[in-house]
Amino acid sequence: MTSKKVHTILLIGLFCGFVNAQNPDATKRGNRGAAERVDQVGQTVQETNKDIDQTVEGIDSTIEGAKETVEKVGSILFGSKKEKNKNTILISIATVTYGDKNVENLYHELSKKNGTKKTSKTFSNGVVTIQIESKQNADTIWQEIPQNARAPFQVTSMGENKIAVRLPTETE
Repeated sequence: MTSKKVHTILLIGLFCGFVNAQNPDATKRGNRGAAERVDQVGQTVQETNKDIDQTVEGIDSTIEGAKETVEKVGSILFGSKKEKNKNTILISIATVTYGDKNVENLYHELSKKNGTKKTSKTFSNGVVTIQIESKQNADTIWQEIPQNARAPFQVTSMGENKIAVRLPTETE
């Protein structure tokens, strides 16, 4: 290309730029179009954010539903944790005086026994009631008490969750 052609092209470009700069309406239309496009992009972003929020809520709801389903299926297949509650075992000792050393020894052995929780003792009208919580039944608990602690007592009745014992009188 010759220098005359280069100069001509540059002059035409400058002239067009000058004409465009002198026309304020063209500049306003260009700015207005850009502002409208920015508004459209802003609206699209807001709509997309709403869609994302709704999707996240849906996913959270699905996860909660899945957790509940897994818990239900697990309790059906493996039993519920609530079904493994401890038994409350009552041991009644009749015709005894308050503070009897045999009763105190028995209570001490039951309190320290593995698998028993919340051991408590009450005394009323010559009857001591020992209450314990255990996963075992009454007979198993009684058999696991050391012989020296249960020897002074006679078992008068026994059920799944109850043991009735008494101390023999001196005349027996």
